Amino acid sequence: MEYLKLLGNVEQWAKDRNLDTVEARTQYTKLIEEQGELLLAMMANNINGDSGVKDSLGDYQVTLIIYCLIRGIDLKKQVEQEGDFWTEYDDLAQESKDRGSFDVNNLVYHLVHSSSRIISAYNRKRTKKLEHLSVERTMVCLHDIAKEYGTSLEETLEMAYNEIKDRKGKMINGVFVKEEDLNE
Repeated sequence: MEYLKLLGNVEQWAKDRNLDTVEARTQYTKLIEEQGELLLAMMANNINGDSGVKDSLGDYQVTLIIYCLIRGIDLKKQVEQEGDFWTEYDDLAQESKDRGSFDVNNLVYHLVHSSSRIISAYNRKRTKKLEHLSVERTMVCLHDIAKEYGTSLEETLEMAYNEIKDRKGKMINGVFVKEEDLNE
């Protein structure tokens, strides 16, 4: 499935569950939770398993897409206009690999930095443009990590969407709780 269609599907899924109405900080907290799972998977070299790198990359994108939906950052329009904008620096990344100066730890640093700037811009009431730029940089980092692990943003988002598309649950204190977690 193409990325633009997946993005639209995730947005609709979120709207159907009223996730587009939650407070941005609540969704950002979920984003950081997914970031932690991604970093743990990378440290354990868990690529394909449950909560592995591929799974975590998909979940991270879902939470980021929902955050953008909440904040009015139109990723869908940007993808419509620019395509896979996150591939813009692929040549630079390849040059780093060719020189032997590529380090996956730098990707992690840039991911944490970029995602931190998202909420920083929001908290400081900066222009939405700065917040949007931080989202773009976060997507570039996710793309670079995906490439490093032999996958793509599209593949991992499709995996995540297929996992959540039929998920039911309910909002409790502004947080969507999966149906299977309601009975615990």
